[in-house]
Amino acid sequence: MLTHRGFSAWIEVDGQAVPEYLVAVNPKLNQVSCWIPSEESQAFSVHWSDAGGKVDTCSFITLDGVVVPGRFLLGSGTTSRSGVRTSKDTEAPFVFKKSQGDTTPSTASKSEAGMVTLKIKRVDRVSPRPANAYQDLTKIAPAQPNVGDLCAGFGAECKSYEQSPFTWAIKPHDASQIKSKKIPTYVSFVFRYRSKEFLQSLRIMEPQQVPDTPSPSIPNRLRRDPVRRIASAPASAAPPTPSPTPPLRLSSKDNPKPYIASPYPLRRPTVDTRRTASWRSTTAAPGSASSHALVYFEYSPDSAVTRDGSDLEYHASE
Repeated sequence: MLTHRGFSAWIEVDGQAVPEYLVAVNPKLNQVSCWIPSEESQAFSVHWSDAGGKVDTCSFITLDGVVVPGRFLLGSGTTSRSGVRTSKDTEAPFVFKKSQGDTTPSTASKSEAGMVTLKIKRVDRVSPRPANAYQDLTKIAPAQPNVGDLCAGFGAECKSYEQSPFTWAIKPHDASQIKSKKIPTYVSFVFRYRSKEFLQSLRIMEPQQVPDTPSPSIPNRLRRDPVRRIASAPASAAPPTPSPTPPLRLSSKDNPKPYIASPYPLRRPTVDTRRTASWRSTTAAPGSASSHALVYFEYSPDSAVTRDGSDLEYHASE
């Protein structure tokens, strides 16, 4: 939105304000200008507002040098214009289109090609007068841009609200030192329109960001559950593996003499078992080797008993 001297102006396409670039103010001419993107076959409308100057204003819109009537604002408010009146109840909409290289001589200045201009004038209303005559679009010759370039023109006629039969006769509100029948312009807004590609090539408009290509979706059966991370202690060097220890040999203290089995293989000797050893010598004939015999007697309280109750006696043979 361009704003200057209590007035604002903007252009809309499909109900949305068109972005403006490189806004510049010329204080000597009381003019604000900018660049806007446009597209072929795109209908547009011109909007403006009075912040509350409390002075009546009238306006005029210029499309590539062709002047069309605007509207009155009575000291405040907002208004717009989207086409030019062609009959009592029809109008031709404003449209961006490609230039066809019309050979009809143009009365507009070449410098006004590629521009939509809104001029606002402060006035005093005098009295009602008949409405303006309809414009014959076939006799309009706008400033011609290069062939193939965009231009601001008019689309096919369409139905509109019925025109009022009257308008206002006006006179300048501000005294002017210049003797002229023309009412001076209080403020003007200039919209220089070009294609997006042209504005981007001159770095007036940033290139459009290309969205990243989304990765192909993975079927559910191929999707893996998220891996749960488990915190662990910091890794440390493992201790060296000890060399195998040879088996220890039992000492004589830890390796007692083998136990002499009892005559009863199914019985285990008890602490009450007493062993008695005796020495018996035998008499041998003179000149022969003597023989000796060691006799062991083993007694236990629960030793075997004969059928008749007598102790069973064992004697070792020589």
